[in-house]
Amino acid sequence: MVEVEGEEHLKTAYEQKKGVICLVPHLSSWELSAVTPPMLGYSTSAASKAIKGFLIQRMMVRFRSRRGMKNISRENSYKKLVKALEAGDCLIVMIDQDTKVKGVFVDFYGKKAYTPMGVSRLALETGAIVVPMAMVRKEDSKYKFIIRPPLETINTGNLEKDLYDNTQQQTLVLEKIIRQYPTQWVWMHRRWKTTPESLAAYLEQRAAEKAKRNKKQNA
Repeated sequence: MVEVEGEEHLKTAYEQKKGVICLVPHLSSWELSAVTPPMLGYSTSAASKAIKGFLIQRMMVRFRSRRGMKNISRENSYKKLVKALEAGDCLIVMIDQDTKVKGVFVDFYGKKAYTPMGVSRLALETGAIVVPMAMVRKEDSKYKFIIRPPLETINTGNLEKDLYDNTQQQTLVLEKIIRQYPTQWVWMHRRWKTTPESLAAYLEQRAAEKAKRNKKQNA
């Protein structure tokens, strides 16, 4: 049995029918975090990247679907994410890991960490409400699902700055949660792997590969 704290924040946001972006860290049993909103009765979709290993991927999707979760592959999925939010769904998203998707460098534990800005983009574009939440393990080994008050989306009209400021705000909120339960976060993950230098080299390599492909196609 999972204890739920702060469900009123999710309920109020959900009832506005703008869509809810559930901002979840990789803390404790994060898969349990993902399926808790649908188990509480909220129509929920989850954005996820493909996992290496067909059987593991199938098990994850089955685990989610049996608990009412609609799974959306993260690859080429932006329109589907927008559609889910416009339908008023909760959308589970995690941004606390290093990734190659489009992002920005924001402060996380006092260091610059490359962070996806998809949550910020979705919130600005759709008007969806961002609600932080996390599953934590208590001292008695039982679980508590903590739902925090919604974040106010910063929208000044300066898109580049708004994307950065919102992503920084989201990251600091996740950091605050992680600092409360530091032993339950995935410290083995190389969160600060991407640097401005390595990202520039990666983008340069991709551009060169694209130019090479175009040259072959036009030959």
